[in-house]
Amino acid sequence: MGYNRALIQSPGLPIPAPAASGMLGNVTINERTEDTNVTIVTSEMQRGGVNFTGFSAGRNITTPTGAQITAAFPEMDVGDGFMFMVSIQDAFAGTYVAGDANVLLSGRATTPASSWSMIVVTRLPDSGANRQYRWRVM
Repeated sequence: MGYNRALIQSPGLPIPAPAASGMLGNVTINERTEDTNVTIVTSEMQRGGVNFTGFSAGRNITTPTGAQITAAFPEMDVGDGFMFMVSIQDAFAGTYVAGDANVLLSGRATTPASSWSMIVVTRLPDSGANRQYRWRVM
């Protein structure tokens, strides 16, 4: 279902909630078993989470590109954000790599072994013709 801007009731007609108040609907966790460097796809972000179960060593986890995030969440305004979960079941960490220059990494550099991280994706002001996003690992 993806990102949704909630409707709020004000005196009169319902109106979209202000920026940064979106949410994900229909949360499900996607299970991935590959034992290689991986790229998170936007459908996993839309579902609410991904669980990696096949790492036999530390792996890189690449984000989607800014254009891919824009295509998946076109209704996001500057300041809007949503969260999803990345879990690593194995005894090896995953290190984040930006999909392109329009995804700015912040927070922790990794999801630790046998742990999970909450990822907060926030739309930033545009850079020229490109939408930019912050990928904050918490």
